[in-house]
Amino acid sequence: MTRHGQDPADRPVVVNDDVRLRYAAERAQRQLTIDSIRADLEAQPSPRSIQAAARRWCNEITAMAEALAKQRRSTA
Repeated sequence: MTRHGQDPADRPVVVNDDVRLRYAAERAQRQLTIDSIRADLEAQPSPRSIQAAARRWCNEITAMAEALAKQRRSTA
């Protein structure tokens, strides 16, 4: 229980090792993905092609997310 004026963030948060490991794995996977996208963008020969490649990545990721969300809604 927090006292008046005490910030709840001052209380220690107990996180078990499974949660910590899962978080670290998810973070590593995200970083690998972002690094791959960055490598693709850096391989582009001009600023215009970098922007076009970035738009393609965004469009493909958005389309994938929409398809997965639709699939999850239909199975729920």
